[in-house]
Amino acid sequence: MKTLIKNHSNRRGMTLGVVIAFAALIAVAGGALLSISAINRMQMVKRSNGVRLLIAAEAGIETVRGRFTLVAGVQDDWSALLPSSDWNNIDGPLTINGIKVQCQAKPTGDSSTPKAKIRAIAYGVDQTRVVEYTIQAANFADYALYFGAPNTVGIGDNFKMVGNFYSKGHINLENGSGIEFFGDVDSMGKVMNYPNAAYNFKKGFTEYAPEVNIPPAAYGMDVMRAAAASSGTLFYANTLSIELQGDKFVRTYQYRYKGTSNNYKWKEYQTLTETLDIPDNSVIYIDDDDAPAGVDSWGTSNGSSNNANNGSLDLWGVLDYARVTVACEHDINITDNVSYQTLLDHPDYRRFTQKKKAGALGYREMLGVLADGDINFMTPDWSPLPWYSRVEDNASLDPPDTGHQYYQYSLDGVYMGTDKARRGKNGSSWYKELWVCGGIINGQYPTTELAGVFDRRNYDTDYRLKSTTPPYFLKAYGESANMVVGTWRTYEL
Repeated sequence: MKTLIKNHSNRRGMTLGVVIAFAALIAVAGGALLSISAINRMQMVKRSNGVRLLIAAEAGIETVRGRFTLVAGVQDDWSALLPSSDWNNIDGPLTINGIKVQCQAKPTGDSSTPKAKIRAIAYGVDQTRVVEYTIQAANFADYALYFGAPNTVGIGDNFKMVGNFYSKGHINLENGSGIEFFGDVDSMGKVMNYPNAAYNFKKGFTEYAPEVNIPPAAYGMDVMRAAAASSGTLFYANTLSIELQGDKFVRTYQYRYKGTSNNYKWKEYQTLTETLDIPDNSVIYIDDDDAPAGVDSWGTSNGSSNNANNGSLDLWGVLDYARVTVACEHDINITDNVSYQTLLDHPDYRRFTQKKKAGALGYREMLGVLADGDINFMTPDWSPLPWYSRVEDNASLDPPDTGHQYYQYSLDGVYMGTDKARRGKNGSSWYKELWVCGGIINGQYPTTELAGVFDRRNYDTDYRLKSTTPPYFLKAYGESANMVVGTWRTYEL
């Protein structure tokens, strides 16, 4: 009997111990669950605060982006906004939904091509949130060909275009062969007589598109003239030609002599040349006024001016590494190839299959050409590129790249004639092929008229123009700065 009682007591003690242990386990687990729940709540609160800060920072950066609008004659660059090369506060702190936000910007470009990093910092109790991206001044780099007149544009055979095309008038393919548009095609009129829409227009086309104008303020002649004066490359109407030679240029000009000898007064002009450094990120500018007293002249009386006045400027040559704009207050004649040295060395970069590859986007030389009048392409006078600078057929590419001509020519850079940019001289085609890398902009004329000169024409954009432009070239005044695609990011300080 005692043994039974004792065994029962032992079992009861064991049960009590198990219950106590289980209760302790439950207590520990409950405490852990409460702790985890608290951590989760804290993380949720922090994430919620982070979202609020992100929203505030995003709102702040958009609030000040309008400050980076170019205003002709008032704010032609961002130097007043960004006096320091480091982060500059843009105005004082903002309060957005009760959150303090400070906007800042840091220049990454210069006055010739305004570009900057912009960010907004939102301050919380125990954390910050930053939104940052790169901005650049709005520009007119959207079109590889732009025709600013309402006339009908005729498209000749074997027309290949990588880039966007805009015409204020109708576009007439005239049922031609080998016509391929690889980019957007916009017309304020109709697109007519195309034999195969799918082949001719890889991305389709838009008829009766909205009007796109380039206002005269965008030419920026005064700003470019001032830049040239600062870099010592402001010249006058006695200038005959500019030949680009790598990072230098040769200027040919008329020099005026004046003097007396044995009571005989004489004066004459001589044609001279000078070789100068290309002003990197600046402008070579030709004023159509006579050279002022003492400039490009010599004699007993330097008070007399050089009144040699040429109605046009000849331009050709090779640009290497430098970035420059050539601006002229009268006509420009392109009398031979204009080439980027990198593309002469690596002609494969010209292929439409390579235009967005690293090599085609990574070189530095860039040219803008602006004539406050006409640009005349004197193509029959051009010399073929050397054999090592030609693009050869390659059927192994996907898609194959074939149909290239034996004689090839180049027109690298962005060209604008405020009146027209056109064929300046008639000629015949004979196994000839033209390569454009950049763009042609006609202010008041519908076509470049090069179909009869070349058997194949490659009007290709330069995709670098999405992130930079030639110095001081065609600024879009009155437009807010654009965000550079792919640069948006957010982080904590």
